[in-house]
Amino acid sequence: MFGFIKMIQKWIAKLQSNKRMWFTTIFVIASGGILLSTYLLISTTERVAQNVYVNQTKEYELRLKSLEKLIEKKLHQVAIAFSQNNALIEAIQANDTVTLDQIANQFNTLLTEQNNSSLNIKFYSTQKQNEIIRNSIIAAIQTKNNIFGPEVIHDGIFYFFISPIIKDNQVIGVIEVKESIYTLKESFNALKQEYIFLLDSKMLPNLSIQNREGLYLPLVKNFLLNNKVYDTKTQGYMSDIDNTSIQKILSGDHLVMPELYLNGVIIRDINGVDIGVTIMGQTRHLEGGFINIAQNMTSQVVMITLGLIVSLLLFLF
Repeated sequence: MFGFIKMIQKWIAKLQSNKRMWFTTIFVIASGGILLSTYLLISTTERVAQNVYVNQTKEYELRLKSLEKLIEKKLHQVAIAFSQNNALIEAIQANDTVTLDQIANQFNTLLTEQNNSSLNIKFYSTQKQNEIIRNSIIAAIQTKNNIFGPEVIHDGIFYFFISPIIKDNQVIGVIEVKESIYTLKESFNALKQEYIFLLDSKMLPNLSIQNREGLYLPLVKNFLLNNKVYDTKTQGYMSDIDNTSIQKILSGDHLVMPELYLNGVIIRDINGVDIGVTIMGQTRHLEGGFINIAQNMTSQVVMITLGLIVSLLLFLF
């Protein structure tokens, strides 16, 4: 051990006697140390940035669930209010379709006047035998339980709250309250976030001709974008997503594009059928957004490292 130390001391003394070799060795060692530190620092920073994206993906999923819960609560409150209307209960029990239509039309007209046409109500009587009803309505009648979730029907894509009306332990009818799935876009926009719902093309036949022709723009794989709801800017950056990118989103991963950070959640309807995917995210231009924070963090580390290397060169030469 003592001999090894003596050998190193002789080697250092030899280097010091040769100034050029001494400074070259110091420069190489220092540069190697800086490069190694730079690599470790940048790698750590990139891992932190990736963790930021992963955490944001989870946060977006929680935000979507939270907003869906708010919709469910709102629709439930509307259903409760109508379930306590004696005139409505009597009309449902008597299968008085004229009165039922009048009550529904009055409420829906009032909503339209208040610029809330995305919300709608409808009543079903179990006494009406000649009407074809959806599986979700049948399920609410058979289970005597409230049902909430999205569905694609002839006039659009909606969140439904379906509440059975029970009298003497028998279901006499159903209150159906629905709200357009695109109302979530307003909630995300208020937070300066992106919300895009892509419809699975297999659900297109569920829509009436009037509510599908010329309205849906084919994108990647088998997904469609409603070009009436989303502007040309959104259509433009969504058209840049290829099959590989959409597959990453569908698998629960995030996607970092030149202008956007995106992640998505597969949307299943009340019956458990995949009807599309909700894509959420943020533009790079949002001041104070997590994308800029992550990018600035990485850029600053690189700039600091370059500054150290330049300082070392100036010191040596």
